[in-house]
Amino acid sequence: MNNMRIMFIGGDHPRHLYYINKIQDNFEIAGAIIQHRENISLTIPENLSEEDKKNFIRHFKTREKKEIQYFKNPELPKCDIHDTTAKTLNSIESVEFLKEIKPNLVLIFGSTLIKNPLYSVLPPDSINFHLGISPRYRGAATLFWPFYFLEPNYAGSTFHYIISEPDAGNIIHQCTPKLSIGDGIHDVACKTVITSTDEMIKLLEIKNNGKVWKNFEQTGTGKNFLMSDFKPEHLRVIYTLFDDKLVDEYLQDNIYSKNPNLIRQF
Repeated sequence: MNNMRIMFIGGDHPRHLYYINKIQDNFEIAGAIIQHRENISLTIPENLSEEDKKNFIRHFKTREKKEIQYFKNPELPKCDIHDTTAKTLNSIESVEFLKEIKPNLVLIFGSTLIKNPLYSVLPPDSINFHLGISPRYRGAATLFWPFYFLEPNYAGSTFHYIISEPDAGNIIHQCTPKLSIGDGIHDVACKTVITSTDEMIKLLEIKNNGKVWKNFEQTGTGKNFLMSDFKPEHLRVIYTLFDDKLVDEYLQDNIYSKNPNLIRQF
């Protein structure tokens, strides 16, 4: 058996806490750096048209509702915790906490970009859970953009080694959820988290049994999406044109998208 000493670095939204709590049900978590993130419901931008305002409210209200439906109200993991914000994540205090925990495996999900000095003390086995199929969809809102580009089957996740560049490290494993008639964009997002969590537990079992994960350099084309790339009018595709029924259209062969070539360990 491999002697894994696991630490979590991530956000405090329901999806982030669901992930680490499910892992903690199966493996001991030695410590966690928890970053308190912004509220899911964003402030409505000024000067929106009535259509865009309606879509914007629908989008973020539905996300909040679906997070509660799928993840309930998960608690913080039961371990030593260091609380941070975006401003303090990469602080000396975080570095000292990590040194006290002495992890040999760090699982990352939902934090802002890890930079020095914290980045410099991460162990080699530091794995980011990215909600997006890299390198095609890197960066921010990468479960939204596949829907915008009419390829909902590309809504998935990538587990990769962390490097200084966002979502660009060698890939260990990728997965997509099973799509069903009636799934909206936020159902798919939540199902992606659940499927990915189950598969990370399998990945940890493989590692705990002394086996080595294969990993692959990211190749091919894609985009590193920024938060500033998203505009409220982009929601017209999801809601005005398709009434959040893009999955139905895909499953009924009314839109075509070839299947992604995923990197898998099993």
